[in-house]
Amino acid sequence: MTNIPAANSACGEPGSDGQRTSPIFVLTASRSGSTLLRFLLDSHPELACPPETGVASACAALARCWLVLGDAASRSARTVTDSITLPPHAVAGIRAAIDQAYGDYLRSRGKLRWCDKSLDAHLFADVVAQVYPEAKFICLFRHCMDVIASGVESCPWGVHRFGFDPFVAQNPGNSVAAIGSYWLSCAQTIMGFQEKYAERCHQVRYEDLVSEPEETTAAIFSFLGVQQVPGITRTCFLTPHEGGGPGDEKIWFTREVSSGSMGRGIEVPAGGLLPPLRQSINEILAKLDYRIIDDRWNSAPGRTDPRARPVATGPATGQAGGDQAASEGGDGETAAVARAIAARIASCGDTGRQAIIARWPAVADETVALIVRSVDGSDQTLRVSFRAGMTSGHATGEAEPVATMIGDAASWHSLLDGRANVVTEIMAGRFRCVNRRDHHRVRTDELHAVATLLGMAHIPLSRTPDGGAVAAGPTVREDARPG
Repeated sequence: MTNIPAANSACGEPGSDGQRTSPIFVLTASRSGSTLLRFLLDSHPELACPPETGVASACAALARCWLVLGDAASRSARTVTDSITLPPHAVAGIRAAIDQAYGDYLRSRGKLRWCDKSLDAHLFADVVAQVYPEAKFICLFRHCMDVIASGVESCPWGVHRFGFDPFVAQNPGNSVAAIGSYWLSCAQTIMGFQEKYAERCHQVRYEDLVSEPEETTAAIFSFLGVQQVPGITRTCFLTPHEGGGPGDEKIWFTREVSSGSMGRGIEVPAGGLLPPLRQSINEILAKLDYRIIDDRWNSAPGRTDPRARPVATGPATGQAGGDQAASEGGDGETAAVARAIAARIASCGDTGRQAIIARWPAVADETVALIVRSVDGSDQTLRVSFRAGMTSGHATGEAEPVATMIGDAASWHSLLDGRANVVTEIMAGRFRCVNRRDHHRVRTDELHAVATLLGMAHIPLSRTPDGGAVAAGPTVREDARPG
């Protein structure tokens, strides 16, 4: 077993050994990969990273106690969030309490140095920096829209926990704005701390950690001044870790670092971020070298690398494929579904096309793109023109589609077979309809027209001259179902 220094040294008492044994704090927002980072740190032979203890908030609570008692006579109203300098006796008292707890823990683990991964640590980092002058800080970031997507997924029955609650109260009925505001608050606080303590901070992006895990982890260990452990990004899933406390529960059933969750924020409706909030978020994203959230954010076919300068690490993190003919490239299922869609389009005929235009005059002279997403990035794109004729495959020279409908092969297949409802697929996030003309409605004229064209609409509608909706005649025939 490794020899453990005395408690004061093990917890970063300034001195010749303080740098090597100083504590480490992860500053981050929730849903940003901090549990993965915790496993990596905890798997290092010198480091111990337990479940969240809230040690930073404990330091702040003790600091508040010292301040209240010390200021009682003068009736001051200082708080731990003020720009204050703690007196030496307060620092010594706070350290003694924390050192005792973590000294015992380090001895039980046979480790030299402790790490904290508590989601509220960034709120009290200034206090921690005074209590532990030798402490190191890992500042972990993830693209805002990916954080929103993960946050909504983790709270299927209503956004709460993970630090979201105050922001949900400020943004009732808008989960995108609530989590976006939370992310902005966290990022601004952490980046402000970074500017103040630049030499003590190391910035890490989640996207770099999962797409280049060995290189990114090696850089972290170099910053911390500990030995390199090649292969730790694989062995961390074989190493026992303490359970309990908050964290991403999925990691306990994971066997490798994966970039599969990168870019999922492309499905989060950008319109949920009101202009002032989006502008503030974009300012931070630009500083972190991320893609900003513009009006075309939701138009990408599939998950895209949210970094401003993507690193080519495979189809899971690369840009989605562009236009391709329905019969070319792609995995077998994707190509087969694209061919089935093309067959449906062809089977409609000129009469069926004219009937659709008569029911929904707004789609006349418009082009709609249909994209079948592929797991390997070679998406299949078909374009439907409600003009003189209908085309599929390459659409060179055509105007930009007014609407783009995006789904993976399984979702398209279910819709074409009548086993799924298009609105249900949209609400579940498995199918997207991005409409440049109407950003807010689910049921647009383009969606009705395409659903009828492909035999997915059971109750087609048309519009009367005064704008009212009436039931239309029989649906377009539903030939050429996929095999």
